[in-house]
Amino acid sequence: MNSKNTRVINLALQGGGSHGAFTWGVLERILEEERIEFEGISGTSSGAINAAAFAYGLATGGRAGAREALRKLWERVAKEFSEIFSGPFYMAMLNPFNDAEHPALDTYLSLTKTFSPFQLNPMDMNPLRNLVAESIDFRYIQKDCPVKLFIAATHVRTGKLKIFENRDLSIDALMASACLPSIHRAVEIDGESYWDGGFAGNPPVFPLIFNCKQNDIVIVLVHPLEINEMPVTAEEIQQRTSELSFNTAFLREMRAIAFSKKIIDKDWMPSGKLENRMNEINIHIIQDQALSLQYNFRSRYNTLPSFIDLFHKEGYAAADVWLEENLDRLGKKSSVDLTALFC
Repeated sequence: MNSKNTRVINLALQGGGSHGAFTWGVLERILEEERIEFEGISGTSSGAINAAAFAYGLATGGRAGAREALRKLWERVAKEFSEIFSGPFYMAMLNPFNDAEHPALDTYLSLTKTFSPFQLNPMDMNPLRNLVAESIDFRYIQKDCPVKLFIAATHVRTGKLKIFENRDLSIDALMASACLPSIHRAVEIDGESYWDGGFAGNPPVFPLIFNCKQNDIVIVLVHPLEINEMPVTAEEIQQRTSELSFNTAFLREMRAIAFSKKIIDKDWMPSGKLENRMNEINIHIIQDQALSLQYNFRSRYNTLPSFIDLFHKEGYAAADVWLEENLDRLGKKSSVDLTALFC
């Protein structure tokens, strides 16, 4: 391949339960574009699992291996979780997600406000753990991996963002990144407890700026950045507060990046290494705002094959459009107006 035609990017993958199938579709389409190569990937929750599957597949089988690892992972999620939750109670609880009422799911979510996972799930059962452990061999990620990984979790005691890099990555680290505290107990690693990374960085962007050399960061979002109407019903308010709880850290991080670049552009201060690095960074976003607004927060638990397939196809299509419109901008400039979006 002619190196002049190659664009090397970093990826930041947001978490959002089964909506992560959208990210699977995005990654599949980008992997088909042989003019794009990869340096680093950050991820949270389902974004972290996507990142790990991507890296494992890339390490063992190149681009085709990455596509295959992602496909096998999500097909297993769709098949095995649908089988687990195929009983009448679970079907009523988890499907469908956009009807006017969800009595069983509402009951369960109400219980999580009163009872802890130690009471509701005393055996700490998590079928996702075994599925992921069987799908990813972490030895290939920890050593000689072709991409750098930065997996986010939230340190329970301090609220600080914890980043697990390749050498630290394990099934525990991935489960920590995806640990919803109302559903599962905190994941303990080296004597410290961790919850879902979405509380502290969803996805984290700064590790890609300061631990990678490449300038282009492609952020894949599955939560809406903004909504069209003011929430007025209890469910609408609950949905928006849920979105904000997992978006706030990311929005604050992006505002800091946008504000820094704005100040640097105005030459208000002498430029050093930090200012030069921030000025070099190009930000790109792949999302489907209409799709993310169409489904409520319950749908993040939906693992029906038809739902997974829908989000995968929409992600593939969104990436296809983005590549058509923005491939030539890689290495040159951001494809989004950071000030308009985040300041």
